[in-house]
Amino acid sequence: IIAWGQFIDHDFTLTGTPLDAINRNDPEECCHRPAHLKHPYCNEILIPEDDYFYRLFHVRCMDFVRAFPAVRPGCRLGSRVPFNTLTGVLDANTVYGVTEKFARKLRTGYGGLLRMNSVFRDYGLKDLLPLKLDVPDEGCTRPNSSMYCFEAGEIRVNEQLVLTCMHTLTAREHNRAAEALAQINPHWDDETLFQEARRINIAEIQHVTYNEFLPILLGKDVMQKFGLLLQKDGYWDGYDSTVNPNVIDAFAAAAYRFGHSLLPTAVERWSKAHKFIASKRLSDLIRRPYDLYRAGVLDEYFMGLMNQVAQAMDDSITQEVTNHLFKKAKARYGMDLVSFNMQRGREFGLPGYMEFRKFCGLPDAHTFDGLFGSMPNETVRKYSTIFEHPLDVDLWSGGVSERPLPGSMLGPTFACIIATQFSYARRGDRF
Repeated sequence: IIAWGQFIDHDFTLTGTPLDAINRNDPEECCHRPAHLKHPYCNEILIPEDDYFYRLFHVRCMDFVRAFPAVRPGCRLGSRVPFNTLTGVLDANTVYGVTEKFARKLRTGYGGLLRMNSVFRDYGLKDLLPLKLDVPDEGCTRPNSSMYCFEAGEIRVNEQLVLTCMHTLTAREHNRAAEALAQINPHWDDETLFQEARRINIAEIQHVTYNEFLPILLGKDVMQKFGLLLQKDGYWDGYDSTVNPNVIDAFAAAAYRFGHSLLPTAVERWSKAHKFIASKRLSDLIRRPYDLYRAGVLDEYFMGLMNQVAQAMDDSITQEVTNHLFKKAKARYGMDLVSFNMQRGREFGLPGYMEFRKFCGLPDAHTFDGLFGSMPNETVRKYSTIFEHPLDVDLWSGGVSERPLPGSMLGPTFACIIATQFSYARRGDRF
């Protein structure tokens, strides 16, 4: 679930933010610059002196920058709208990119194929993704200048190794389809083969998402309520030209970040005989996909995805991403993903958790006691010591804390927001 979920997330959303001019791996530096040299979008996160972890390293500040503002529909004046650099429909830009120029760069120029790295072909193994040679340090932690990460249609391909595996799988599937089409239609040129294989690949990704992923995530009742169930035969004619498929901010900055609760502390490798082989800490695989250069290891990680016990959907997040996210080589600490989630929601201007309960037709709470039916008692007690009023609870925090609906992995608020977005993506996609 978490592997496919992140892959699909990177098909929908990439918030445009300023990058550091020197090291494009990092956001614009804010914490250690004097006020007159700070980027105007700096919105750094201040860390309390008594933080149980960061005080050990005398860290009092975490870099964070606001999103670029986007143009509002019709160029109308109004509240700030964050800039999403991707399309709001499920169109496999993770495989093909979002511009024709970049898509051309990913192609071989013959047979409709994508460029791949045939490093293991002599061993009878399938290809890896091509190397990222032009800007090798972008989104990649390199131990030395001879090591390279991978290139795919989406810039975050190397964000963590399992995501790299998903990119590899879908790029291979494109080439498999292109080669099969060339056998059937030897008269087709490169462009025809590429576009037809691309259409097949996009359709497969959409089908897996709506037919396999979402029913597990949302449950049948939510799928039915929002018109997400697929037909068993025939054609679907539900396109609606009045539906705007753009990604809603509550989806991008909160609800679809539910998966952070599911992240494991370690990622396991298993054999094809379903035997455990080894594991590696998640923080050691972030921006470091180099295990895939060992023959057969990619298949072992895929077997691990099928065999490793999943984490529970709750308000607990592994320290691999709350204390060690994007940590640099030999560093003992990194960044905090939960703080990023909360800060991103606030800088997007998201209303609180209670407002979205009302938006979804759910009862709101005027006191913390009113939350006892929606989330664990201990969580409610913690909220009462942190916030002055239930209206102050952030959307992401409240959403991951909800008890799941019957047959669903999610509570009612996140299920509502995510189902709404996938309904928009389906009904508003004219292709």
